[in-house]
Amino acid sequence: MMTFKAFKYRIYPNKPQEILLNKTFGCVRVVWNYQVEVFNQFDKNKTEPEQALTTTQLKKKFEWMGEVSAAALQQKEMDFKAFKRNYFSTTRKKKLGRPSFKKRDSTQSYRLPNQKFTLNNNSIRLEKIGKVKLVLDRAVPTGCQFRSVTISKNNCGQFFASVLVEIGIIPKPKTGKSIGLDIGIKTFLTGNDGFTVENPKYFRENQTKLKSAQQHLSRKKKGSLRYNKAKLKVARIHNDIANKRQDFIQRTTTKLVNEYDFIAIEDLNVTGMVKNHKLAKSISDAAFSKFYATLSYKAAWYGKEVVKVDRWFASSKTCSGCGWKNENLTLSDRTFKCKSCGLELGRDLNASKNILREALRVSSAIRTPSEGQTEIA
Repeated sequence: MMTFKAFKYRIYPNKPQEILLNKTFGCVRVVWNYQVEVFNQFDKNKTEPEQALTTTQLKKKFEWMGEVSAAALQQKEMDFKAFKRNYFSTTRKKKLGRPSFKKRDSTQSYRLPNQKFTLNNNSIRLEKIGKVKLVLDRAVPTGCQFRSVTISKNNCGQFFASVLVEIGIIPKPKTGKSIGLDIGIKTFLTGNDGFTVENPKYFRENQTKLKSAQQHLSRKKKGSLRYNKAKLKVARIHNDIANKRQDFIQRTTTKLVNEYDFIAIEDLNVTGMVKNHKLAKSISDAAFSKFYATLSYKAAWYGKEVVKVDRWFASSKTCSGCGWKNENLTLSDRTFKCKSCGLELGRDLNASKNILREALRVSSAIRTPSEGQTEIA
């Protein structure tokens, strides 16, 4: 199976290269914002606006654009054309919102096609930039085809190169095991077979430190040297939280696809859940959506199956032993007690058993005992 995979590396440009990279970020932002401005000329009747200038024409209008990679500007123009196709698509279930202008303070990035860069053991050569020092902490597998590289700069001032390759994925060995997962705030994952993963709560862990840094920033004069220094400290704390959370999700999802062939999870309405102000911070900290997305693409890579159970399925209120439903169960009730068969077990464990049973029922795959658990552990 061929798929796309990105390998992200930290790069260390020298001062002249850093200046040129920042110029490139600015130029691609100008290209995007210009396209947005022209697009916004649509009136209520969607009258066609004046024809936007091409990248070549923009470079003639703004001579300073000639200092940066033409390919980077063309890629951004192509991105906007792709957005317009999706915006006017009649087959999309959910219509896209209008495009927004890109700000200088947001994460900066630009993309180059495969002909415009060369990756080596300890460097990467970029069009107009030259040879940039790179830390190759993991090698790109031999035999894969390079597609593009995205150069980015985060709020901490760190530069990265994300190399996109087309690669053949070898499916993971079959284990014959299935699991139902209940996702929660206190215990991140509870499996029907006793598998559990605690929620590391990285944001909560760093909340006091972050609050102190933000208060320190608020007392500084905007634009001053001390303000920029305090702003960088806040950005580094946020970056540290994001990196730890990303590492946690990667390790957890890899463990799941290694050990199980069939994974059943709830299709939670995360957008709706964060509207609960009492739980919003904890839900955002847990990064449920990121976990779902990562688990799904890894399962597709390695020949495993992920089935989402309908969000309205009463997994917590239903007895996993006999099917009796406790309509009065509340969030504060951590133990499920069945008044019909007498079953008594943890609320999350009970839910995970129901989730697996329901997923096996709705799955189109015909399973035998050797292919997956038909009896819920």
